[in-house]
Amino acid sequence: MIVCFPHKPGKGGPGSFQTRFEKALLKRDIAICYAATSVKKPDVLFIVGGTKKIGWLLQMKIKGVPIIYRLDGINWLHKMKSYGVKKYLVDEYRNINSKLIHAFIANSIIYQSEFVKNWWNSAGLRKVTQFNCIHNGVDLNEFNAENQLPESSHRVVILEGTIDYTPYAIDLINKVAFSLPNNFTIDLYGSFENLKNKQKIDKKINYHGSIPRENVPSALKNAIYLSLDINAACPNTVAEALASGSPVVGFDTGALKELVTNDSGIIVDYGGNPWKLDTPDYQGLIDAVIKISTNYNFYAANARKLAVERYNIDTIVNQYINIILEEIKKKKRN
Repeated sequence: MIVCFPHKPGKGGPGSFQTRFEKALLKRDIAICYAATSVKKPDVLFIVGGTKKIGWLLQMKIKGVPIIYRLDGINWLHKMKSYGVKKYLVDEYRNINSKLIHAFIANSIIYQSEFVKNWWNSAGLRKVTQFNCIHNGVDLNEFNAENQLPESSHRVVILEGTIDYTPYAIDLINKVAFSLPNNFTIDLYGSFENLKNKQKIDKKINYHGSIPRENVPSALKNAIYLSLDINAACPNTVAEALASGSPVVGFDTGALKELVTNDSGIIVDYGGNPWKLDTPDYQGLIDAVIKISTNYNFYAANARKLAVERYNIDTIVNQYINIILEEIKKKKRN
């Protein structure tokens, strides 16, 4: 079997997924290729996130190659923030490409979450009938709960690709740091859109900058993970934190309520309209962090248990492979 991707893994969540997925396919002796070096007719095309190679997709579709599209959310922040004309046009172009593939080119759609499915049903060009919902998976050996603190944790970890992608992020983080008792520490990882915001971080916060991928497992251990993602499709870091035995706290936006159970973390009300980037109510985050810290072992054990039951990368990959095999069978029947 040969699975062909439009391009090599990129950055961010989609890139992390494709890297893991390719590794899992190769482990199962399934060959992979890319559009630039593809065989004339691979068994299946697999799109992660999106691609501008619409012409190539159409050529493959005419040849009868099944196309599977794993979908993220839809770009929307460019409409809420002043990124400039170029960024606005690029994001709109990407949205148009994704909507065309979703509505008319792909044979099968895989949504990352129910939240993503509902989003595309309301904002896409049409509702599709051939789809599956599969959450992200995590390597349970790479992210594990070994050497967890035996009693409790007063360490809060915030790990974002871009910390200040919302206008209130810095103020929110500072309020959390100021409001937590003095025995709590906050480790902050990520980069800044505006480097001036780096200087606004409270001195109580341990800022570590961007973190290499290989250091993420150790950063997430022995902690309460505070997710600041807004309307996230299915954040990888949440699954990674759970697998590390680190309970999750975050706002009830995006797919977080789907990913975190009441005994593996606490998801709190946003306190406004996240789609309009209203300033959220931070007090709920404070209360949740303190509550988890007083019963840390309970939440930590259930976080790891949840990851084992739902987010094992091997189980997730098998679901994808079953879909791939089904599409190949359909092609042969036709």
